[in-house]
Amino acid sequence: MPSIPKQLNFLNRISFNTPKAHIRLDPSRYSGLKLVFQYENHNGQMGARKFWNQYLPTMKFYNPDLQMDVIRIRNSNLKDDTTPCYLQALDKEGKVIDTLQMKNKHSDTIMDEFNQLFQREQIPEDQLIQLKRN
Repeated sequence: MPSIPKQLNFLNRISFNTPKAHIRLDPSRYSGLKLVFQYENHNGQMGARKFWNQYLPTMKFYNPDLQMDVIRIRNSNLKDDTTPCYLQALDKEGKVIDTLQMKNKHSDTIMDEFNQLFQREQIPEDQLIQLKRN
Protein backbone atom coordinates (compact mmCIF):
# COMPACT_ATOMS: atom_id res chain seq x y z
CA MET A 1 0.00 0.00 0.00
CA PRO A 2 2.31 2.75 -1.21
CA SER A 3 -0.37 5.46 -0.90
CA ILE A 4 -0.61 5.27 2.92
CA PRO A 5 2.53 7.37 3.61
CA LYS A 6 1.32 9.92 1.08
CA GLN A 7 -2.09 10.10 2.78
CA LEU A 8 -0.49 10.41 6.22
CA ASN A 9 1.71 13.25 4.97
CA PHE A 10 -1.32 15.00 3.51
CA LEU A 11 -3.37 14.64 6.70
CA ASN A 12 -0.46 15.73 8.89
CA ARG A 13 0.05 18.79 6.69
CA ILE A 14 -3.50 19.79 7.58
CA SER A 15 -3.51 18.84 11.26
CA PHE A 16 0.08 19.23 12.44
CA ASN A 17 2.63 20.71 10.01
CA THR A 18 1.17 24.21 9.53
CA PRO A 19 1.86 25.89 12.89
CA LYS A 20 0.80 29.42 11.94
CA ALA A 21 -2.71 28.11 11.31
CA HIS A 22 -3.02 26.17 14.59
CA ILE A 23 -5.61 28.62 15.83
CA ARG A 24 -9.14 28.63 17.14
CA LEU A 25 -11.25 31.64 16.30
CA ASP A 26 -13.63 32.96 18.94
CA PRO A 27 -17.00 31.33 18.03
CA SER A 28 -18.93 34.00 19.93
CA ARG A 29 -17.46 36.64 17.62
CA TYR A 30 -17.05 34.89 14.26
CA SER A 31 -19.50 32.76 12.31
CA GLY A 32 -17.55 32.55 9.08
CA LEU A 33 -14.82 33.63 6.74
CA LYS A 34 -15.25 34.80 3.17
CA LEU A 35 -12.23 34.56 0.88
CA VAL A 36 -12.48 36.36 -2.49
CA PHE A 37 -9.74 36.23 -5.11
CA GLN A 38 -9.07 35.74 -8.79
CA TYR A 39 -9.05 32.25 -10.30
CA GLU A 40 -5.91 32.99 -12.28
CA ASN A 41 -2.58 33.71 -10.55
CA HIS A 42 -1.71 37.03 -12.19
CA ASN A 43 -2.29 40.59 -10.93
CA GLY A 44 -1.14 39.95 -7.35
CA GLN A 45 -3.48 37.04 -6.63
CA MET A 46 -0.95 34.20 -6.08
CA GLY A 47 -0.55 34.78 -2.32
CA ALA A 48 -4.30 34.49 -1.79
CA ARG A 49 -4.38 31.24 -3.74
CA LYS A 50 -1.49 29.79 -1.73
CA PHE A 51 -3.10 30.97 1.52
CA TRP A 52 -6.28 29.14 0.50
CA ASN A 53 -4.34 26.00 -0.33
CA GLN A 54 -1.81 26.04 2.51
CA TYR A 55 -3.54 27.56 5.56
CA LEU A 56 -7.32 27.38 5.14
CA PRO A 57 -7.55 23.55 5.46
CA THR A 58 -5.79 23.67 8.85
CA MET A 59 -7.98 26.52 10.03
CA LYS A 60 -11.08 24.56 9.01
CA PHE A 61 -9.74 21.43 10.74
CA TYR A 62 -9.46 23.24 14.07
CA ASN A 63 -12.62 25.36 13.54
CA PRO A 64 -15.10 22.82 12.13
CA ASP A 65 -18.20 24.91 12.88
CA LEU A 66 -16.82 28.00 11.15
CA GLN A 67 -18.41 28.61 7.74
CA MET A 68 -15.73 29.20 5.09
CA ASP A 69 -16.77 30.52 1.70
CA VAL A 70 -14.26 30.77 -1.13
CA ILE A 71 -15.23 32.85 -4.15
CA ARG A 72 -12.89 32.64 -7.11
CA ILE A 73 -13.45 35.15 -9.89
CA ARG A 74 -12.49 34.38 -13.48
CA ASN A 75 -10.61 37.22 -15.14
CA SER A 76 -8.15 36.20 -17.84
CA ASN A 77 -7.26 39.80 -18.72
CA LEU A 78 -3.59 40.08 -17.75
CA LYS A 79 -3.77 43.88 -17.58
CA ASP A 80 -6.94 44.16 -15.49
CA ASP A 81 -5.86 44.39 -11.87
CA THR A 82 -9.25 45.46 -10.48
CA THR A 83 -10.35 41.98 -9.36
CA PRO A 84 -10.96 41.99 -5.60
CA CYS A 85 -8.63 40.02 -3.34
CA TYR A 86 -9.59 39.97 0.34
CA LEU A 87 -10.59 37.89 3.33
CA GLN A 88 -13.52 38.94 5.48
CA ALA A 89 -14.65 37.75 8.90
CA LEU A 90 -18.40 37.59 9.45
CA ASP A 91 -20.34 37.87 12.70
CA LYS A 92 -23.40 35.81 13.71
CA GLU A 93 -25.69 38.00 11.58
CA GLY A 94 -23.46 37.62 8.53
CA LYS A 95 -22.14 41.18 8.72
CA VAL A 96 -18.52 41.91 7.90
CA ILE A 97 -16.58 42.76 11.05
CA ASP A 98 -12.97 42.56 9.81
CA THR A 99 -11.37 42.67 6.35
CA LEU A 100 -7.86 41.68 5.36
CA GLN A 101 -6.61 42.84 1.95
CA MET A 102 -4.50 40.12 0.32
CA LYS A 103 -3.51 41.54 -3.06
CA ASN A 104 0.24 41.48 -3.79
CA LYS A 105 1.01 39.72 -0.49
CA HIS A 106 2.79 36.43 0.13
CA SER A 107 0.72 33.67 1.78
CA ASP A 108 2.90 33.74 4.92
CA THR A 109 2.41 37.49 5.23
CA ILE A 110 -1.35 37.03 4.86
CA MET A 111 -1.36 34.45 7.66
CA ASP A 112 0.77 36.68 9.90
CA GLU A 113 -1.59 39.61 9.33
CA PHE A 114 -4.59 37.33 9.91
CA ASN A 115 -3.17 36.31 13.29
CA GLN A 116 -2.67 39.97 14.24
CA LEU A 117 -6.07 41.22 13.05
CA PHE A 118 -8.47 38.50 14.19
CA GLN A 119 -9.33 37.45 17.73
CA ARG A 120 -8.05 33.93 18.10
CA GLU A 121 -6.24 31.60 20.43
CA GLN A 122 -3.26 29.42 19.65
CA ILE A 123 -4.05 25.73 20.06
CA PRO A 124 -1.83 24.19 22.74
CA GLU A 125 0.73 21.75 21.41
CA ASP A 126 -0.70 18.87 23.45
CA GLN A 127 -4.04 19.31 21.63
CA LEU A 128 -2.58 19.11 18.13
CA ILE A 129 -3.27 15.94 16.17
CA GLN A 130 -0.46 14.09 14.48
CA LEU A 131 -1.01 10.79 12.70
CA LYS A 132 1.64 8.09 12.79
CA ARG A 133 1.91 4.87 10.90
CA ASN A 134 1.75 1.72 13.01
